[in-house]
Amino acid sequence: MLWECVQGMADSWELQTICDRILNGTANENDIAQLRQFITANSDKNVVQLGKYNVNIADGKDIHIGDKIYQGTEAETIRAILREVLSQNTQHIEIDWHDISQTMLSEQQRLTTNPLTSGEGISHRTTQVYVPLGLVERKKQTRRKEDVSPEQGSELYREAEITQTFEYQQFLQQVLKNRQSPKSQGKRIAIIGEPGAGKTTLLQQIADWVSGEIPDAVVIWISLADLQGRELEAYLFEVWLQAVARKIGQAEASTQIQDDFVAQFPLGLVWLLLDGVDEMQATVGNALGECDRQFRTGTLLQQARIVLSCRLNLWDGGSNALDLFDNYRTLEFSYPQQVEQFIGNWFGSLPSAETQTGRRLCAALAESGKERIRDLAKNPLRLTLLCFNWYLGQGKLPETKAGLYEQFVAESQTNALQTLSPAPR
Repeated sequence: MLWECVQGMADSWELQTICDRILNGTANENDIAQLRQFITANSDKNVVQLGKYNVNIADGKDIHIGDKIYQGTEAETIRAILREVLSQNTQHIEIDWHDISQTMLSEQQRLTTNPLTSGEGISHRTTQVYVPLGLVERKKQTRRKEDVSPEQGSELYREAEITQTFEYQQFLQQVLKNRQSPKSQGKRIAIIGEPGAGKTTLLQQIADWVSGEIPDAVVIWISLADLQGRELEAYLFEVWLQAVARKIGQAEASTQIQDDFVAQFPLGLVWLLLDGVDEMQATVGNALGECDRQFRTGTLLQQARIVLSCRLNLWDGGSNALDLFDNYRTLEFSYPQQVEQFIGNWFGSLPSAETQTGRRLCAALAESGKERIRDLAKNPLRLTLLCFNWYLGQGKLPETKAGLYEQFVAESQTNALQTLSPAPR
C-alpha cells in the first residue's frame, strides 16, 4: 500500500512536470513518448486515464492532475495535446514484419573483417567476396556396454565426429527448409568452428537466404556481445523493436506494435540468428548454460527457430547445456578451387579491380615449398589477411601463421605512420 502511494506521488509529479514543459514550450519527443505511456483510453470519449487519474478533457472543463488544476488557456493547450496523443495511441499501425526485418538485416551486410582493412579504403560487401562453405554434421560416438581393455577405453569414450558432409545449398534445403535434422527438426541449429573460420559470414548468408526463401519469415539478427547482460527477450523489446518503431516513424513501440510482434511467434515465423555465443556474458556458469536457461524459460524464445554460432573450444569444452541443438562444423576452404576463387573475388572487387595482383598471389601460393602457407590460407580470416598483406605490397609469402600476423601488424603500423607524417615538400 505504501509503495502504491509513493508510486502515485511520483507519477503525479512526473505528469505535472511534463504538462508544465508543454505549457512553456520546452517539451520534447521524450516527454510526448512518456505521456503516451501514461494514457489509456476510457469508455467515455471525454475521459482519459492518465496514470492513476481519470482526466476529463471535455471542452470548457478544468483539467485536474493530482493536486494541480489547469484552467482556461492552459487547460485548452493540455487538452489538445492529450487528444492528439490519445488518437495516436488508438490508431492501428500495420507493419509488414517480413519487410521490416529485411530492412534491419541489410545493416548487417558489412564483412566483419572490415575494421582490419577500412583504413586503406577497402570495405568489401559480403556478397562481393563470399565463397560458400561446406558443413559437417557432428555426433557423439555411441558408448559400448561390453568390457573393453584399458588400451581401448580412451579411444572408445572420446567424442568423435561421425560426419555427414553438406554442400552449402544442400544444407539450406535439407536442414533449414525441409527441417531434416536428427534432434530438433531444423528448429535448433548451431554453427560451430575455429576462430576466423567464417561462422559470422555464414550466419549472415543464412539470414539472407531465410529472409528471401521462407515465406513471411521474420529474421532477427543479434550479436550476442551486444546484450551486455540483458536477457534476450528484453533485448528484442527494448532494442530491436524500438529500432523498428523508429524506422516506421514512431517514437517508441506502442502496445499495439508489441502485441503484433508477439503474435508472430506462435505462427512459427520468427527466426533468431544469434552470433557469437562465446562472446555472451554469463552471470552464472558459462554462456552455453545461460543460453539454455533463457531458451527454456523464455516463452517467445521457445516458439522461435534459432540458428546460432559458437567457437569450437567453448562448444566442446566440457559440459554443453545445448544438447538438443543439431550442430554443424564449418569446413575449411578447399585448395586450390575455393582459395583461388576467394582471392579472385577479393582483388576483383577492389575499386581498381586488381585482378593481376590476385593472380600473382595465386601463382606464389602454387610454388613448391609453400604447402604450409597454403594450408593456413584455407581459413577465411587468415586468407583475408594474406590478401590484404599482398595488396599492400609485401611481395612475399610468410612461412607460418605467426609470420602472417607479423606482416599484417608491420604493414598496418607503417601505413599508420605514413598517414600521420606530413607530406614532403
